[in-house]
Amino acid sequence: MKRIEISFPSDRVPSAIRPFFHQALVYDSSCSEAARTLYLAGREKAFLKIASKGSLERESKMTAFLHKHTLAPQVLAYLSEGDHDYLVTEAIEGEDGTAPHHLAEPHKLASTFGESLRRLHSLPVAGCPYPDRSRELAQEDMKKGVDLSPLQELGYTPVDSVVLHGDYCLPNLLMNHFTLQGFIDVGDGGIGDQHYDLYSGIWTLQYNLHTDAYRDHFLDAYGRDAISERGLSYFTDWAALLSS
Repeated sequence: MKRIEISFPSDRVPSAIRPFFHQALVYDSSCSEAARTLYLAGREKAFLKIASKGSLERESKMTAFLHKHTLAPQVLAYLSEGDHDYLVTEAIEGEDGTAPHHLAEPHKLASTFGESLRRLHSLPVAGCPYPDRSRELAQEDMKKGVDLSPLQELGYTPVDSVVLHGDYCLPNLLMNHFTLQGFIDVGDGGIGDQHYDLYSGIWTLQYNLHTDAYRDHFLDAYGRDAISERGLSYFTDWAALLSS
């Protein structure tokens, strides 16, 4: 994860967030235009994400839910004030899946990536704050003018039965020597169909490794017993409709 030391006066954030800046070096580790992410290296190492008002509430709740199952950082603070949301999470040990030493061992990376997703999807869904994720996603896309009717021809109906990450990609998986430490950026998660995350996993491996050669390693590690090729085709076609 790229980090650049910056000067960021603590008076630019609400008073409830300022204690995290005390005697801390501040690094910009943003990777999205939708949010600014600061790494605060002080007595308590933490990440501060700043985004538009209301946009981090889901991430706060999903992170807190996964933290109860030891699969995400602890939420230290969430605040919606003025025009912005502020989310502070603990900085857990590890580096994401795009770290050079992870990419240098693609077979091991793909296997760990699949095993980690199966672990997430094996969680009990009780207490997950966002059910019916497939329906929500469909509604969001249709509001954008996306025609999803061609999906009906595939004869597959999504089943919301597992806890989804919602944006399952290599940068959102933290590992320490290929041992899962936790998931981050889970604001698009909820209870949904496992093939949604599986498609994302296939996509990110191809994108980051520049080859499809590790698709089967990923799916084998996840467990073929829980995979439907028709389900994968459904979400692959869904993604194609979004980009068309």
